[in-house]
Amino acid sequence: MTYLTLLSYGCAAEYRRAIGTILSFYAHYHEPARVATVLFTDNPEFFRPYLAGLPVDYVLLTDERRRAMYGPHNYAFRVKIGILAELMQRQPGADVLYLDSDTFFLDNPASLLRELAAGVAFMHQPEYTFAEAVIQYAARPDAAAPRRLVELLERQIFLVNGQLRHFTATQKGWNSGVLGLPAAAAALLPDVFALTDAFYAGSGWFTSEQLAFSLALPVRFPLRRADAYVCHYWSPGQKTHMDACLTPLITPALASQPLAIRLAAVAARTSGWHRQLALEKLHEGALYAASRGRLVPALKYALKALARAPFDLAFMRRLTQVLRAQPAP
Repeated sequence: MTYLTLLSYGCAAEYRRAIGTILSFYAHYHEPARVATVLFTDNPEFFRPYLAGLPVDYVLLTDERRRAMYGPHNYAFRVKIGILAELMQRQPGADVLYLDSDTFFLDNPASLLRELAAGVAFMHQPEYTFAEAVIQYAARPDAAAPRRLVELLERQIFLVNGQLRHFTATQKGWNSGVLGLPAAAAALLPDVFALTDAFYAGSGWFTSEQLAFSLALPVRFPLRRADAYVCHYWSPGQKTHMDACLTPLITPALASQPLAIRLAAVAARTSGWHRQLALEKLHEGALYAASRGRLVPALKYALKALARAPFDLAFMRRLTQVLRAQPAP
């Protein structure tokens, strides 16, 4: 058995995103009896009408239980490791496919699940080497965090999978919006906890949890990307766009429909959502580069965006405003 696992708490927008994730999975996957869902949430009753008819088990995650998972350094993203450890302890021998709630499926994940069962681990996609992150974060308020992590990796060794390991700045950090954990990965989770705590204590980098998975999983498993199957809309602009799509869809009217209609309603929209989010990402890249005075990358992003939507006057106005606000050279 494979368990699809999510964490969703706090507000209706967050709940709707998780509902979209779960419905999109079962809309694209054609063997639902092989996969059960475990949803860790503070509000199971919100979900029940929308997910009725699907194999979903709700685990109540109170504020007290969630905060207890923050660990010794009060690190909120450590909760992800906590729920995975709890689930894999409850279900020994099971593979787990974890997703952040700001995701949805683009395609049938059957081949991903077959590889997972064969012992392949997954994360959403690689992002940067740690050395590259030092450069990429240089203009950000948290610029010191990647540098401190690189310094930590240079001076310290870590126990992973029963052996002392030396990690380097040339290794890649991956995005953990998707985590495919073969059953044997349960034995690695104590090491992931330890790496996360050490990374966060030593660097203060908010991505410490996903960096711990990025380094621990390849020690024992082949690690592959899952972005061909799953769209992860993590940026604030993309979340705003998706919330505008999900709010009119995830309503009591949808909940009252038979399961087949609920699944079809989501399946019919995922490709359109993906196209719009790709465009929004180009907009974000152009506006961010322009706001930093980096005209060449701003132009490259803008041209790619206009190739997709040539009559997007609202974007052109926003870009023009940002460029005009920059100081003269």
